Amino acid sequence: MPPCRHGWGRRCGMTLGTAAAAPRHAAPVIGLAVAAVGLSTTLPLPLYGAYAAAGGHGAGALALAFACYAAMVIATAPLLGPLPDRIGRKPCVLLGLGFAALSTLVLGLQPGLGALALARAAQGLGMGCVAGAAAAWAAELAGGGPDGGSGGAGQAARIVAAATIGSFATGGVLTLLALWVAPATYPPATFALHLGFAALLLVLVWRLPETLPPGVPRGAWLRRPAFPRGTWPTTLAILPGWGVTGTVLTSVPAALAAAGLPGAGPLAACAMMGFGVLAQLALRRLAPRRAVGWGLGLLVAGAAACFWGAAVQALWPLLLGGVAVGVAVYALVYPGGLAAVAEAATGEERARAVAGYFVVAHAGFSAGPLAVGLAVDALGVPLALGGTWVLVALAAAGLGRRLRRG
Repeated sequence: MPPCRHGWGRRCGMTLGTAAAAPRHAAPVIGLAVAAVGLSTTLPLPLYGAYAAAGGHGAGALALAFACYAAMVIATAPLLGPLPDRIGRKPCVLLGLGFAALSTLVLGLQPGLGALALARAAQGLGMGCVAGAAAAWAAELAGGGPDGGSGGAGQAARIVAAATIGSFATGGVLTLLALWVAPATYPPATFALHLGFAALLLVLVWRLPETLPPGVPRGAWLRRPAFPRGTWPTTLAILPGWGVTGTVLTSVPAALAAAGLPGAGPLAACAMMGFGVLAQLALRRLAPRRAVGWGLGLLVAGAAACFWGAAVQALWPLLLGGVAVGVAVYALVYPGGLAAVAEAATGEERARAVAGYFVVAHAGFSAGPLAVGLAVDALGVPLALGGTWVLVALAAAGLGRRLRRG
């Protein structure tokens, strides 16, 4: 049977398996959908301190609302991991876009920590829906088939990766610019633009063909995480890594806003994410264990500068420390640990190993900042951040020894 001339495989009763069955713009559209979901997580970042201050809340309450994202990812990981193979790639991406738009709408209509908690939960669901589905769908529409293996599939994967990195790096910066242009306007213009962007992509994604063949065995609804032998040092390194980045996103802006510097914390957070994801592109060829080891050393130095700058309200140490933390975590510790578990497992075990890595990572992203936030409220900024740095340094030293021993 010849290929469907309309380019809508299943609508004409065919299973997609080649690039000829899909529109050429399929991979870019899916990449933009991933970018829309990623933008939802970082657009409100510069307003975190304002949300906490408006309700008279401290760093602990802000960290608790922030942690709803990671808690939702952890709670739903066994279900959302295999979901693209159960209901299809397209429904997962559409769900992700819907949750992303919901998070922005909630924050635009009812700003505050309660809305932030709900929005962060929706963002966690959105990222969980698109994380595995988007890359697989784009590769299959590009002609790689379910197992990839073509140049088009590789190009599609790069588009999705660039969309993820770009959205994480630019969301907060765009809102900072909007607030600089119109500081008295709420919601910022970026919120309305994001809603329009997500609505457009819902239409475009809906028009793309599904690639999951009907009637094939779909596997289990739940997928338990796995932890391959020999990967615990590289996996546990993400706990202090994402713990520090979460602290820079929550307790540091809240402390500086309380000290009369509401823009300093968001600026450091944006510098951390922006430089970190850009450095990831430059350092991606490092061996996994070496990348994690170097990242832990840089994390200790960067956290020291960033925390000290936050404690004494010094802008340059704060910014330089934020950049160092971003490079350490986003360009070294995180991709190195992820590559280590991917190399240590194969087939279905690899998917479970990656899921296990993300469970540990999001545990650090939620429990770490929450503990620091509560400590800031109870002990004050200098003592809480100083104690946090000591714990990070001890963890890095212990994990570094394990990495050197192999």
